Amino acid sequence: MSLQRKKMMNHFGMTSPVSPLASEAGIRVVNLSLGVRLLLPPLFFSSIPRRAIGFSFPRGRLGLATGVCLLGVALLIGGALSAAYWSVAPMLFFLWILGSTGAVLIYNSVGGGIAFVKPLCSACRLRPIIEEHEAIHLSGAAAEETCWEDARRRYSYSALGLAGDPRICSFCPIARRLREGQG
Repeated sequence: MSLQRKKMMNHFGMTSPVSPLASEAGIRVVNLSLGVRLLLPPLFFSSIPRRAIGFSFPRGRLGLATGVCLLGVALLIGGALSAAYWSVAPMLFFLWILGSTGAVLIYNSVGGGIAFVKPLCSACRLRPIIEEHEAIHLSGAAAEETCWEDARRRYSYSALGLAGDPRICSFCPIARRLREGQG
């Protein structure tokens, strides 16, 4: 990767995936900074719960169809309101609210995938597990339990040394789910 591209990726909070599974799947990992949350309004609200540490939008035909519909609806509603009020503001508003999410859905389906990670978790030693979890979602497994079963096959609570580790947040869902898998 060229130095200029790395600088651009770092400027926008994009980093190379740490996980080999995410890297093989061609997934870009984006730190969920305030700017990214403001650019994609659905991520602003879905990132409020502390236990939500990684995010991705659907891929495949469903993601593509949803993205095209969101972008089309944003243009249709925004265009109609812009014509009615003689202002470009409604168009920009609907492109921001719906169109940005539609564009990410289309990119996820046509280009590579994008996964979002909270800034607090971007430096965590469990980040590869977060990326693998999102890579599994982006590969077509929508059910959370399917993703966690796969994680439990690869990792264990004791092997990762999660018991009593002060660097792991008390609300981390990875530690909790792997601990549940031991019992």
